[in-house]
Amino acid sequence: MVHCSFAQLDTTKYDLPEVIKTASAPSSYQASSPTQILKTGIPEKLNALSVSDAVKHFSGVQVKDYGGVGGLKTVSIRSLGANHTNVIYDGISISDYQSGQTDLGRFSLDNVEMITLNIGESDNIFQTAQAQSLAGSLNIITQTFAPVNKKRNLRASLKGGSFGFINPSLLYSETLNETFSASASADWLKTKGNYPFAQLIGYSGDEKQYKKRENSDVETLKLEANLKGNFKNKGNLLFKNYFFTSERGLPGPAHYHTDIPSYDRLKDRNFFSQIHYDQRMGEKVKFQTNAKFSLAHTGYFNSVRKQTHLYDQREFYLNATFLYPLTGKISFSWANDGSYSDFESNQGNVSPSRTSWLSALSGKYEIQRWNVTAKLLNNHIRDQVKTGHLTTTYNHLSPYLGFSGQPVATFPLRLRGFYKNTFRMPTFGDLYYFTADIRPDLKPEKARQVDIGLTFVSSLGNCIPYFSLSSDVYWNQVDNKIVAVPTNNMFLWSVKNYGRVDIQGVDLNVATQIQCNSHFLWELNAAYTYQNTLNKSTEIPQNYNKRLPYTARHSASGNLTLKTPWIDAGYNIIYCGKRYYRADNDPTSQMSPFAEQGVNLMRTFAWQKTKITLTAECLNIGNVQYDVVNAYPMPARSFRFGIKINY
Repeated sequence: MVHCSFAQLDTTKYDLPEVIKTASAPSSYQASSPTQILKTGIPEKLNALSVSDAVKHFSGVQVKDYGGVGGLKTVSIRSLGANHTNVIYDGISISDYQSGQTDLGRFSLDNVEMITLNIGESDNIFQTAQAQSLAGSLNIITQTFAPVNKKRNLRASLKGGSFGFINPSLLYSETLNETFSASASADWLKTKGNYPFAQLIGYSGDEKQYKKRENSDVETLKLEANLKGNFKNKGNLLFKNYFFTSERGLPGPAHYHTDIPSYDRLKDRNFFSQIHYDQRMGEKVKFQTNAKFSLAHTGYFNSVRKQTHLYDQREFYLNATFLYPLTGKISFSWANDGSYSDFESNQGNVSPSRTSWLSALSGKYEIQRWNVTAKLLNNHIRDQVKTGHLTTTYNHLSPYLGFSGQPVATFPLRLRGFYKNTFRMPTFGDLYYFTADIRPDLKPEKARQVDIGLTFVSSLGNCIPYFSLSSDVYWNQVDNKIVAVPTNNMFLWSVKNYGRVDIQGVDLNVATQIQCNSHFLWELNAAYTYQNTLNKSTEIPQNYNKRLPYTARHSASGNLTLKTPWIDAGYNIIYCGKRYYRADNDPTSQMSPFAEQGVNLMRTFAWQKTKITLTAECLNIGNVQYDVVNAYPMPARSFRFGIKINY
């Protein structure tokens, strides 16, 4: 009989290594709002290729996937919409003024050190105001570290698999001198994307017709270069340049009653250059500044209809943040952000621009068992249109209050809760380009979030060295929900505000390690979400009190890994329950539940000074036919094989 005893948690055992000099890594146990973390090595266990694949395993998250490697992938936190999710890349937010949605498919995992998801707000008060401006944030932290115990480090990997998939990548880092180190990475991906799928015939789905996806090829190239500096005055510098280009086919929806081929093509070019610097000023005050310049070009082409849509946007961004610890328990910060963006298109001469000023005052009280974080963010936005000289100004105050506490010192159970008020602006696409008319009267969405949760983390003896359980009950409300519906074609949309959306839900997360003996270690991670998302708008009576499209009441994910001295084996599953793709919840629009399963094997061995990792993966091992977005079928069973060499 194995004895498992409860013990008070030593939180230092579970701290993550510091990967960015600006701040220590987050602690999900002590956080006042739900914080979920994926570290290096985890993506291989999840059959994850891009950031979007890994994020699917977070609770409370919806990833809209338009099919295949090249399909658009956006993330929504607790059904608030992708526009309410702040995607942060090495400390600075990624902006898209055309759609407000960041395609997570363009961020590979080969050079990612850690991914964190904060629902509500992070307890870190030493960050930009922009990072605090939305309902939640997805933080992507890359591997920009200097080589350890050697001057140079080289890592190369190659993945290949079904449907003409090939993905080589290269990461090189070098210590230049005592102050500076540099790193560069390249990632190229190409796939035919011609995966088979079963086309249901009729609404009953009794018959199937087997087809292959067409015009779903994709080719992408990502380049990244970093310069890192650690100065004698305790200053830290990170200078990053990022370039991404892609060309892909847009396969379009697959309906049983039509078989019209798609000739739509999409080209993307994204570039940004950003710089971060932080330094301690005197004995107490700490200062950081961030600057960024970004360019984005999108081109849509249809050779049959002779259509060409070109969109160009650019952004200038500057931040300054001060942190002042008043005492050992109380600290304050003041963050100021300014940004200017403009937009051009061949679809009209509106030429909008947006100037934003964000200021955030934050305070934090923290002792060993309790912490309270309060923030107040002011958002001042000014939109201008060259044609007609139209000017619109918005102001909004967004408060946040969160707490976390351990009621009993000898029992590792913590309570947490938060309230947050935010808003999100209509995008340039909402206001000027995808609509039948210019809509300067379109109102920003306003969201209110309330969350109460419990977290338990401990060791249950030698057999279970780590066990974590967290649960959250939450309520969200969105006013002036922005909804777009097509008019006479898919490029001419009518956009308007609807009344209110109410969201209630429960998130549950479990993680544990089971150490059978010195040779075998089991790791289990599981997440479950119950969510009831109801349309409370009265503009369309038949849609009142109906579930929002693509929101399932039940969803879950799980991962089981067995680590041995010889090989690591993993199994993962993603489940999504019934949902509707129409706002009126008509029975004919109900989408069946699905469970996608995958398995993987990984073997790492050393040869002289080189570490070699071999991987083999089977995705959708059950060959399940399902859609995440209606009429955009996901790939059937597929295989991937890879080799990674670290020298």
